[in-house]
Amino acid sequence: MILAKMKSLLRQYGLSILSGVLLALAFPKWGLYPVAWVALAPILIRTRQSTPKQAFGHFLLAGWVFNSLLLYWLATNLYWAGGWAFWGYQALCVIMALFWAVAAMAWVWARTRLPFAGGALFFGVGWAAMEFLQAHLFSGFGWGAVAYSQGPDLAFVQLAALGGAPLVSAVVAACNGWIAATVSAWLDGGERRWLAVTLPLICALVAMAAAHGIGSWLLDKPDYTSRPLTVGIVQTNFSLEMKWDREYTAEMVRNAAQKSRWLARQEKVSLFVWPEAMIVGPIDMPAIWMEVAGLVKDTDAYLFTGAEHENEKTGGSPNSCCLVDPGANIVAWYDKVHLVPFGEYVPFAKYVPFIQQVVPAIGDSEFGVDLKVMKAKGRTFGPLICFEVLYADLAERLRRMGADYLVVVTNLGWFGMSSAIPQEFELARMRAVETRLPVVHCANTGISGVFDPWGRFSMVAGVFGASGQYANYAGRIAPAKSIGQRLAAVLPVSAPGTRPVPYGPVAFPWLALGVSAFVLAWARLKRSGTAAKPARARTRAKSRS
Repeated sequence: MILAKMKSLLRQYGLSILSGVLLALAFPKWGLYPVAWVALAPILIRTRQSTPKQAFGHFLLAGWVFNSLLLYWLATNLYWAGGWAFWGYQALCVIMALFWAVAAMAWVWARTRLPFAGGALFFGVGWAAMEFLQAHLFSGFGWGAVAYSQGPDLAFVQLAALGGAPLVSAVVAACNGWIAATVSAWLDGGERRWLAVTLPLICALVAMAAAHGIGSWLLDKPDYTSRPLTVGIVQTNFSLEMKWDREYTAEMVRNAAQKSRWLARQEKVSLFVWPEAMIVGPIDMPAIWMEVAGLVKDTDAYLFTGAEHENEKTGGSPNSCCLVDPGANIVAWYDKVHLVPFGEYVPFAKYVPFIQQVVPAIGDSEFGVDLKVMKAKGRTFGPLICFEVLYADLAERLRRMGADYLVVVTNLGWFGMSSAIPQEFELARMRAVETRLPVVHCANTGISGVFDPWGRFSMVAGVFGASGQYANYAGRIAPAKSIGQRLAAVLPVSAPGTRPVPYGPVAFPWLALGVSAFVLAWARLKRSGTAAKPARARTRAKSRS
């Protein structure tokens, strides 16, 4: 009896679960990125004859499976914050799945009113609109956008320079729709079967070929000579337990400064970059400031590092970074403007104080006020701290403010060796391609290095031996193998690239949202018109009689 029930449930929901699993496998760490091109086809085939309500249920299940597998690393917060973290993780997965479900319901409702191959195209545009809303509504969390699975396919992701990550997702989703239409036509049979089978497949193949062809044409070589700059990146790999133990506060800074000096002996450094939350005590504490000031003066380089400081006006403690010039002056502070809900603050705690007793934040940071750009050695960079790299609009605003490269500092030590690290790495790659700016990526536990404006990555791979010797194993350590290691290197930062469509990455998501709304409105009017015709016909017949 139980076995029969399980078989029945598997027949009913198996394809929906399969789609969620396949799409998760396309993302790091599994990294089977070509699977994304067919991952959504099973659920589209399953719902080909479903009502909107039925499609809602299937996509809700698929979205929950996908997000639960993709974001499993959030469950590691059980260690830091207790049992509520698991339910928070699952609540987030359900919320993200609801976006899938609502989008699917709208698509199923409208598709019968669209031309033959237009249903898949509308699915792609609608999927891009859905991901755009995911990334902006309720603080925004677009971590699971399909585009972020495609980073290794450098030619294809160049489409992000034309329409941002949503355009990349739209193409993949539309191809899934066409492939599903091909299989569905084969299964359903009927007249003119050959056309119903071949036309969607041809659309999918042409779209894939065109996307890769355009992307290959957009690829260019980085320019390292017109605006020369070198960064000394130190991947410190200090555990959170060390950061919270004040006995190690000055020792960690001493260690990072020592490794930075070793780098400067290998090659001239313009700017040192240390990770988020590198300095966990007051930077002007004598034992800390002695190391920082000595480093910048001796090497004639700037230092950009995560550091603590207190907001003089409010007394709050933001998540901050500062820039120290070669004369040992702190010339700028940047306070993180987009904090992580429940990780760095508790939403609505000001209005519902008791919520902090139920779901306390792991941290308690104050919001920063403004984005900033900083100048060092004739170049201007825009800083982003950790999860801020998820938000394309922040990177876009920094470019408009004059940044000619971005610096992302992060500390994902919370999540151990999980796939959170390579997933965040792909977010940074997408920001580079969208803005056509090089991105310096410095992480506490990995992966650190520099992206050029087309998303190619040069990794930090310098290793320090027990006796202090330094060896750079660039090209011999895979990015995934660098996680959890103490590494450092000096890398060049290219000049910014030329944007093929300057406002394309900003405009396309809004265009997708507008087209989706227009199609749904048109489908609604068409349905009303169809319903009105029989009524008019009945009226005329009655009058004749």
